Amino acid sequence: MAKILYDLTKTLLNATLILLALCLFLGWKLMAAAEGVTANAAALADRVTPLRTSVTGLQAEVAALRGSLTEGTASAARFDKLEERLAQLQASVSEMRALPQQAAAEAARAGAAELAGRIIRAAPLLKEGSACGSGES
Repeated sequence: MAKILYDLTKTLLNATLILLALCLFLGWKLMAAAEGVTANAAALADRVTPLRTSVTGLQAEVAALRGSLTEGTASAARFDKLEERLAQLQASVSEMRALPQQAAAEAARAGAAELAGRIIRAAPLLKEGSACGSGES
């Protein structure tokens, strides 16, 4: 009887250690994937920075042209439209800047949900004893 309990305890410990190793491996893979997404997001953000600088320069130039404008109101209306379009462009660039961070957060959430789903699906198999064999002794 003592040998049976000892063997059962040893088997339980082995199964627990295997599950722990599996969880650590899946967590490691999840973090590696999230790190890759974050690196891509940083690269995208670096590409947007020059665009934002250009838009800011164009807005300053339009403001300077408006200040020096001494002709009719038709030209002033065209500059108003141009300045409005530049403001919309800058708002779009600002939105694009937030996209990589949102994508990284979404990827991390999706990875964590997948990991949790796999663990939850595996839990009933472990209770039944079918994860490591047929369940027969």
